[in-house]
Amino acid sequence: MKCSLLITAALFLLCTARLHAQKKYDLREVSVTAERKADTVFGTWKFSVADYEFYEDKLVLLTFTKSLSKPSVMLVDASQKVLSGFELPYPAQKLYKDYLGYINVIGEGHVFRVEISNNSISLAALPVDEFNAKITPCIDTIEKDIYFSNYSKDYPEFTYYAFNMADSSLHPFKTVTDQEQLKEYNMEYYFLKPKERLYARKVAAEYHVDKHRVAAVMSGLTSSIFYTPLYAPLFIIHDTVLVFDHYNNAILSYNKKYEQIDSVSIDYHHPKSWREWKHEIIVDKDNQKVYALYQKNGFYYLKHIDLKTGKVIGSFKLLNQYVEHIRVKNDYVYYVYRPFESLQEQFIYKELIRN
Repeated sequence: MKCSLLITAALFLLCTARLHAQKKYDLREVSVTAERKADTVFGTWKFSVADYEFYEDKLVLLTFTKSLSKPSVMLVDASQKVLSGFELPYPAQKLYKDYLGYINVIGEGHVFRVEISNNSISLAALPVDEFNAKITPCIDTIEKDIYFSNYSKDYPEFTYYAFNMADSSLHPFKTVTDQEQLKEYNMEYYFLKPKERLYARKVAAEYHVDKHRVAAVMSGLTSSIFYTPLYAPLFIIHDTVLVFDHYNNAILSYNKKYEQIDSVSIDYHHPKSWREWKHEIIVDKDNQKVYALYQKNGFYYLKHIDLKTGKVIGSFKLLNQYVEHIRVKNDYVYYVYRPFESLQEQFIYKELIRN
């Protein structure tokens, strides 16, 4: 017994000596606070970020120093290192990721496709008319089907189609109409004077369009505060086509045969204060989550929509006011922001969405 106790004591002393012999490491200070902060994704005092798009694990930026009359396109990595840059020869307005996944720079009268090879950026000029006719209307694809619409912001009705590339067949499957606004739109013709109606009919016959559309353009209705362009977006989630028909208060689901398979009632687009609803749906493609965008007192809110019930199941308020270019990726909301009355340039920030 005594021998056993001596052995135990010796082992204890040996372990204690080894612990004291180990090296000591100073850990850096960690601040723990209940206050939320937005993380800086990219920011520099040398130039501002006007717009951005995700590219693999990197970002493509549209940047400027004084104005977008002399912009640049840059590729940056997660450590905010600029990997490549290209100065544009013309003024730019925004970046646009098309249905094929290509990132394009949109300018007045110019379109450039951003091409990336070995982390190096180059630009290819595209014909604007063909781009607007063949690329912009297209939304997404499922296998051999390209989904697109004949949407026009100046008309309160449009149709969604699927074009099958295998057999070149065209399948119209959903028409979106704001019935109340369409009635007001068509009435514009009858408010014209007799000579103006005659002119509207002549123009309609010459260009093979509805006289009511000509009359609405002549009266300036679609440029007035009394007209709101339609917003009923289409998204593909889990190989299911979803149309958010805000005029029939429903999320409509379609299968690969262009058949409607479900309809879920919605009312999130009718808040108590109608001005808060920003007519925008944002999809987190990484996690297949859908958010409706609202604004109150300058702050934006993301409201998580349950696709099975159509109900709001969570709300997240962004920390900063009057942010721009809001996008959601892998449960983080990204945006461009410059603090009010600050000398700071426009940075990209992100916040983890907590519902």
